[in-house]
Amino acid sequence: QARRPGAMASDDLLEAALAAPAAGDCDGACATPVAELPPRRMLLVPFCAVFQGYACYVSMQHFLKHDMDADGSHVFTQAAVFMHYGKLAMRVGHDIVLPCFSSWARVNIAMGLTLLGVLVPPVFVYGLGVKWLGLAFIHFSLLGAGVGIFEGVYLSVISPLGPATKSWAVMGPPLGMATVNILGLLCTSVGVPPVVIYIYCACCFPIAAAVFLRQAPPPSDAVQRPANFVAALRSGRQWVPVMLPFFVAKLVGCFVMDNTPGWFYVFNDRKGVPFWGPNTQWLMNQDLYFAIVNVSVFFGDALSRRVPYVLDISARRRQLLLLVCAVLTSCVGFYMESLASAVVTVLAGFVSFWGNGLGYAVAAKFIDQSIPEEYSRAVYSLWCMVGDVGGVFGASLIDVVNAIFCPRTYEHECLHQS
Repeated sequence: QARRPGAMASDDLLEAALAAPAAGDCDGACATPVAELPPRRMLLVPFCAVFQGYACYVSMQHFLKHDMDADGSHVFTQAAVFMHYGKLAMRVGHDIVLPCFSSWARVNIAMGLTLLGVLVPPVFVYGLGVKWLGLAFIHFSLLGAGVGIFEGVYLSVISPLGPATKSWAVMGPPLGMATVNILGLLCTSVGVPPVVIYIYCACCFPIAAAVFLRQAPPPSDAVQRPANFVAALRSGRQWVPVMLPFFVAKLVGCFVMDNTPGWFYVFNDRKGVPFWGPNTQWLMNQDLYFAIVNVSVFFGDALSRRVPYVLDISARRRQLLLLVCAVLTSCVGFYMESLASAVVTVLAGFVSFWGNGLGYAVAAKFIDQSIPEEYSRAVYSLWCMVGDVGGVFGASLIDVVNAIFCPRTYEHECLHQS
């Protein structure tokens, strides 16, 4: 049976989608392929803008913590975890709080929430000089809620535009993270105030909204509404078993990914980072070092996302092989981080995020090819939610992991250890 077009199909895409050939027998693991449509490359821009907001959590939080006079504050640390709580709650919570809104409208609402979260530091902390720690909870919660709604819904909304568009769109998250984590830290390393990074991120959202409106117009009344999460779960036998390996890979990848802010607590001497080892005396500028780490992270995450889109992964065996590779590389990269060597950590960033990006793209391509379209939004949301469970554990165990990575204090490393 041919897949029906989703909420994002305009007239030309609707015609192409309906013309897709019928699926063959793939043991229940394959669905009708989407007709090959030209890529809409600009749809990586909304993804990029939202994940720039996410990157503010990763790379800007230690600046924000210092500028709110919260150094050493466990309250601020707990506030930062609300980023993950917000994501986790809103992955499927959008079906509860936004039941009357279409998927297309939910994407716009999510971008608005993320924008509000990004604006909290420049307006209240840096603009008005407010140091109330409640702002940290508001800031991180809004970021988490926005990202939580956006990611799964956006992935499902653009699915009818074809794999060529999706292969570009999934590059948005690593590009958005890299913009802040690399260019942002390079700017702060030469004295640019952190507030400039927040303002830049905020200015990108109107552009992202305009791109989304132009490249992905609102749905017509004729298209099928996707099933809500409860309805999708009632038909879980159709998709839960085949999704289990993807859930495992997502859990592991996100645990490793969201434990990486711990790098800031290992190489935490503002005087510099001992690049060639904890006992060396040659120091690299801290912000410059983390910019280099994030260059490695970007290439690992971005390049691996291209692999499933240049390979034929319709065979179940090949899907599982790629997922095993994703999990193994995430684990190997995580082990390399445990060596607490700055130069090794640069390579570890590439290896661990290669696993994250590979698992992400394999799952995205599989869901588009194999999951009935009416369940796409719910499946994407649950898959992202599983990743958030790993992220919450990763973020909350940063102190525990760092105690293992830093069994002793060095002159310019692991200074938080006694």
